[in-house]
Amino acid sequence: MTNSMQALSEHAVTSFDIAIIGAGPAGMMAAITASATGAKIVVLNDKPSVGGQIYRNVDRSPLVDSSVLGKDYLAGADLVAQFNQCIDAENNNVQIFNNANVWHIGDDGELLFSYNGQSNSVQAKQVIVATGAMERPFPIPGWHLPGVMSAGSAQVMLKSDALVTDDAVFVGSGPLLYLIVAQYLRLGVTVKALIDTTPKTNYVNAMSKALNALAQPSMLIKGVGLLNEIRRSGTPVYRFVSELKITESAQKADSIQFICKGEQVTLNSDQFFLHQGVIPNLNATRALGIQHHWNQQQLCWQPTLDQWGCSDVEHISVAGDSSGIVGADGARLMGHVAALNCLSKLALVSQTERNNQAVDSLRQLALLNRFRTFIDRLYQPQAAHRIPRDEATVVCRCEEQNVQQLKYEFDRGAKGPNELKSMSRCGMGPCQGRMCGTTVSELLADWREEPVGDVGYYRLRSPMRLLSLVELSKFNTLSAPPPEVVQIHTGSQQ
Repeated sequence: MTNSMQALSEHAVTSFDIAIIGAGPAGMMAAITASATGAKIVVLNDKPSVGGQIYRNVDRSPLVDSSVLGKDYLAGADLVAQFNQCIDAENNNVQIFNNANVWHIGDDGELLFSYNGQSNSVQAKQVIVATGAMERPFPIPGWHLPGVMSAGSAQVMLKSDALVTDDAVFVGSGPLLYLIVAQYLRLGVTVKALIDTTPKTNYVNAMSKALNALAQPSMLIKGVGLLNEIRRSGTPVYRFVSELKITESAQKADSIQFICKGEQVTLNSDQFFLHQGVIPNLNATRALGIQHHWNQQQLCWQPTLDQWGCSDVEHISVAGDSSGIVGADGARLMGHVAALNCLSKLALVSQTERNNQAVDSLRQLALLNRFRTFIDRLYQPQAAHRIPRDEATVVCRCEEQNVQQLKYEFDRGAKGPNELKSMSRCGMGPCQGRMCGTTVSELLADWREEPVGDVGYYRLRSPMRLLSLVELSKFNTLSAPPPEVVQIHTGSQQ
């Protein structure tokens, strides 16, 4: 930190009671819950408006008829309305900054974030990290080529700008993939094919968790309905596929090859959307240095938390999909629970009141987590699509490091993620390891023939995003507002 920044941070600053990072289902519900007590709250949201990825633009959809996105999406409008109501209420002490990118969370509750081209500092007694999920890397040959994107990107374009792509090929597995394909079809957009990578063995293995699926029968019915909707559309569906490879022409993706029913199939297209589930977005929690562990059920890293979302750092809680994949409904519940616990720590509610108000949310979370064991088993991605074998497959797209290059550095002594990072620059690019970190952990575990949990993950530090010296020179320290002040900050998109 520069001398000028230190001087600013040393000034007397009025702390917020709770800082919430993210305004998806978990962040919004945490703010709604906490604002009811009159707590001073600041919400730092990296998107232009609230809702997160799942409820993106639900209150301002660019689509003529947003009902095509489904009832679950529209249900988010009520949550957004409740959040806006708590922001607009006369007696609430709430500030929200949209287009605000948090790049440092301090041990003392200081948060530094980028907003309108300058750096800002706020202080909070409790911090709730609700940064959501990101799509799991899908490192197959050609996944880095122009014309290849994540299926989530297709949904962002649809929800943000009503943009779609005709004759795209959707590849992968899981409820989100099927939902996006169904949304395309409802809009009358032609989908060239759905290539389903769910192995046959997954269906057999999931039967051991079949009773858990009954914990949420409505979700089970919904999933079956999406698959039937796609089949009725006449869209070609290839199931149980393997050995995926995207080929290029003129430095752009032009076809995909795979094995289906023992035969090789080639489909030509100029747009491919890949998806094999989501994993927690962990850069913030990793940079904080809180304890994480490998979740073998979901095949991802996640923070180690108690039932209230508390980490091993006293003032840091984590809620929603950034704590482990729980879905939109689970994220709401976790936001409620985490906020109640923070309020208890601040002595704004008693522990008895916290416990009483959290009973129903904790019960519903338990049911959702039971159902989750079935979904995680059914749509567990193939090892071949997580741990690339082809030496030419790119692992780190930022630094253009492929399997062969990483194996070379491993053989030279880079046995851990940080050693591999320093010797190859894998994970040093603009995404700061988001798109390669999980793959690197699994690759090293495979090469070392050890559990992933013993291999570890990159050591991350602040800043969590790229910063310019110009931005750092424009530094502002913000204080919590007096009781009668309510502010909403929109900002310009960074």
